[in-house]
Amino acid sequence: MSGEDRFEILICPETGDGVSTHAQKFINSSPDGLDLVAKHVPHLETAIDLLLDGHGDIVPVSGDWWFNNRIKELSSVLVLPRREPTRVLVGEDKPEYIPKNGVIIADCEILKRQMIRSRRDLKVRLADDIEGIPDDAFERVEWLENLRTKREIDGFITTRTLHSSLSSKPRRHTLGMQRQDDARSRFIPIPLEGYTILLTRKDFPASRFSKVIDAGAALSFRLELTVLDSIEENLRDKIGLIIEQRKVRSILQDVGNRGKSLGSENPLKEWKTFSGGDEHQGPKDSESRIDIILETVSKDGSVTTSVERIFPIDESHSGAQNLVFNWQQLLKIAKETPEEEKRGRMKQLMDDYIEELVNEGRLSEDRIYAPLFKEEDHV
Repeated sequence: MSGEDRFEILICPETGDGVSTHAQKFINSSPDGLDLVAKHVPHLETAIDLLLDGHGDIVPVSGDWWFNNRIKELSSVLVLPRREPTRVLVGEDKPEYIPKNGVIIADCEILKRQMIRSRRDLKVRLADDIEGIPDDAFERVEWLENLRTKREIDGFITTRTLHSSLSSKPRRHTLGMQRQDDARSRFIPIPLEGYTILLTRKDFPASRFSKVIDAGAALSFRLELTVLDSIEENLRDKIGLIIEQRKVRSILQDVGNRGKSLGSENPLKEWKTFSGGDEHQGPKDSESRIDIILETVSKDGSVTTSVERIFPIDESHSGAQNLVFNWQQLLKIAKETPEEEKRGRMKQLMDDYIEELVNEGRLSEDRIYAPLFKEEDHV
């Protein structure tokens, strides 16, 4: 092994996002004959300064950190295979079986809203709003687990890394996207979750890592950055976002709501518009597509605006931009106050439809001519 294959990776203490643990596993695997050496530093800021000064080759960071601290002298092209981006609910019961009026503590705004959407009777609070809760992530999760064991709360939402740090190893339940079971509530992950970015200087020989870096994760990461850059800052903690590169075969195996909409005797033929070949030739089931879901939820969990798109990889950037535009238009409409229909036949149809919704309990009378999203939903 030549000295050219030796790289120093500056590792910071684990903060609960899983990045340092992931990077250490990457080092221990010695991929593709690389000589990867861990150099432990006390703070991420110190690691970045050392990297910029040439005292180290790589600094692992989270996708969220890079989004908020992009440094023009550094490159983020190296991305490790993505870790599972969904959060977990720590507690004895799945969301569907939590006792009525149960108390759940969420670690971020969108998970709070998604949990309320799944169970309107639950009392869901943000961890940051609890008086006396520790600031340190590891102390915080132990503190919450202590409340749970004393039955002061019924559960709390956290990351897999923080759950693994608990000495008692309590039960956990994945808050998943439920592609295979539309009867269960789905939880779209928070943006940029699960990414480990290997920051390098611009002159770093990135090609030496081509066999061990996940190109699909790198593309998905860049697309998520693009989507977030297009969304207002005050909305970013209120959205769920997942961008993945998936095989056509995997997408067609979804049996939830999306699977039903794609169902046909010859589903691959239905996808012929995604193929650049002959008009009668559908894509091969081993081909890849970009799969995006973007949503936001009202504070009371009663309204969701969601846009989902699947498109070829060569249309990834234009597809992502169009998705954001469609979602923003949908959000704009949801914020508008609807006008009462005044034309005869159309008015009768609308009145009958509204009456049916009210009778079935799907719409309260005070919401008939009110906007779907209230102003405070996105403050």
